[in-house]
Amino acid sequence: MLRLVPWRMQALILSFLSVIAICNALPFTAIINIEPLDNNDVKVRAHYGAIVPLPCPSLLHSVCNEGNSSCIAHIVPSPMQGKQPPPGWCVRQWQKIIPKQHSSNIHLGTSAGVVLSTRADLSIRKDKRKVNRPPFSALIPPIRVSAGCSRDIRLSTYDLDGDRVRCRYAQDKSGECHGNCPQHAFLLLDEASCTLRYTGGASVGQYYVKLMVEDFPVPIPHVQMDQEALSSNPVFLSITVEAEVADCAALPLFVDKTPAENTMFPVLPYEEVKFNVTVRSEAEAVLEMAVAGPPSLYISQLKDEQNSDKSSALSWVRDVNQLSRLLSICFTANTNSLQSEIRCIWLQQRPMNDLPAGTELNCSNTNMTLVLPVSSMADLPLDDLTLNDPSCPVFHNTTHVTAVFPLLGCGTKIVHAGSDLVYTNTLKSTGITSLITRRATLTLPLACRIKPQEAKGPRYKIAMPKEEKVFGKFTFWVEFHRPGKGPLGNLTRVRQFRRIPRQVREVVKVARMELLDMYVFSNSSMTRAQLMMGGCMQSKTEDFSSASPLVDSGCSRSNRSLEMIVQTSLIKVYRLDLSKIPTVGNMMYVECKVSLCVTTQASEKCPEPCDPNPNANVLVSNFMSSNYTVRSGPVFLLDTPDPVAATTPQAATTATVTTTPTPTPTQPPANTTTGSATDRSSSLALLLTTVFLHTLCLCLIH
Repeated sequence: MLRLVPWRMQALILSFLSVIAICNALPFTAIINIEPLDNNDVKVRAHYGAIVPLPCPSLLHSVCNEGNSSCIAHIVPSPMQGKQPPPGWCVRQWQKIIPKQHSSNIHLGTSAGVVLSTRADLSIRKDKRKVNRPPFSALIPPIRVSAGCSRDIRLSTYDLDGDRVRCRYAQDKSGECHGNCPQHAFLLLDEASCTLRYTGGASVGQYYVKLMVEDFPVPIPHVQMDQEALSSNPVFLSITVEAEVADCAALPLFVDKTPAENTMFPVLPYEEVKFNVTVRSEAEAVLEMAVAGPPSLYISQLKDEQNSDKSSALSWVRDVNQLSRLLSICFTANTNSLQSEIRCIWLQQRPMNDLPAGTELNCSNTNMTLVLPVSSMADLPLDDLTLNDPSCPVFHNTTHVTAVFPLLGCGTKIVHAGSDLVYTNTLKSTGITSLITRRATLTLPLACRIKPQEAKGPRYKIAMPKEEKVFGKFTFWVEFHRPGKGPLGNLTRVRQFRRIPRQVREVVKVARMELLDMYVFSNSSMTRAQLMMGGCMQSKTEDFSSASPLVDSGCSRSNRSLEMIVQTSLIKVYRLDLSKIPTVGNMMYVECKVSLCVTTQASEKCPEPCDPNPNANVLVSNFMSSNYTVRSGPVFLLDTPDPVAATTPQAATTATVTTTPTPTPTQPPANTTTGSATDRSSSLALLLTTVFLHTLCLCLIH
């Protein structure tokens, strides 16, 4: 009958049917985890997670109606998304207060609804002497399998009470199906390990299955316990069967330091969890790392590693939140027709009490000050108390424990909590050598939270350390030397370059007299500070009215300059190819943008300006100075051998740097010193007699 319809109408009909299919699509994955409420034996807090087809639906209109105070939608600017299987998907999460036995209709946007049932026994357990805590199920990315290839799909679960966790199909007789409990002959369920085995006997298509996750008490002597399930939580899964592949065993594999399945990370307030996921795929290129996790989880773009591996960095900062105590992060690697195993790790938000009565924690521009009454720490060995860095002292007397430590030291970490900056440290007890002990212990997180903008008025300000407190008094200057000469002549003579682009590798073969080394220095007293380079410009005139690039954003990817490898973090050296620089005459002036950076931990690195995949959301614990401009004096370019009398000036240009950067640099008027720079270089006569500027140039900091 369709053949009687004009072809254009056929296309419209098929497109319409496709839209209907998407609009009526069920979620790819849906779970409900429940937690008991304090002093409530009737209701529980239910944490919902769903992976639904694109376009990503709104939570406020779908699950949390206006005026429903018991519903909290976890709104994020950019929900986690994936491309496989089509039409793609996104993660949505919310929570509600519901009865201990309840049926929930998961209906998001245009997705068809699916009814999921939960049940919890809130009576006091005989073995634990407290209310049972139901097991948690992980929200896993959409499952993809190949027709004709068997595969094991293990559900990740965790029980805080240490109970045995089992999985079974939802049952209509228990009121869990609501007319929709499909079971398939090509799926076998191992209830004890919660593993679905796909036998490979399905046709291409999408299939659904509804499971119940239950906890059973572990038998203990002399305690009579019913061996029935204490609670039941639902898991709804879709399984997309795709076309056959040539090799069923050619799945991508996780390698290197990728966390193992069910790894548990305890997380303190404002603590950051970071790990890398690395995958190797021999058959097909990895297209995406599909990840489902808690709100505000940071996921970096895929990055090329050695052996054609791909890796992605994941990080999460525990801010003030209303999420469940256990949080899952599940990930899998997708190629065009293959999917790796689905692996899950867990984050345990450790419950923390408020600071003991009488505790004072004060935050200044540079320090944290803690005063803790001894009366609140009965039986605690006070000599064992340390901060993150054990070398920083913690004092105590008969009444109080005190500690004063810097915001940038003693193991203090910096994390980003939304738009806020949080400095964190931990007071904890150590010195316990036995696995079994009755000694009291302490873990007390300390945090100073800095808002991006405080309320207006003279009484408020942003509590950030000043640059001079971090880097000391510092300045920048620039020098020019022949290759193999200058302060690092031994290194520059060897010619070790960083990131030599293929198109400019012939630069190193240019005649020696056509090359010039540019040194950029800083004299910060902070030993771990790193000199950060912006772009450098050169001009034939002192006012830079007409200038051209010399170094591109510190990356040296052009054929004008190459960065040389040095081991000193406060010196940058660039090999300039004068034949590629459009200078006029025998002299040029140079201007560079510079700044300083220091990380709070020696293992961290400052942001790399030459990163091929820069991302503004990368969480890096560092402190950046303002941006400054440094200018040289005249750089003479005459190609004449150095005179015997020409020696390096005995002194360098110094300046006391203020903490106020200057916007667009301008040339200062005659007899005016910008900032507080003073010229300590050789006399002007020596500058004029030095043919190749084997001297230090006057630096002007704007």
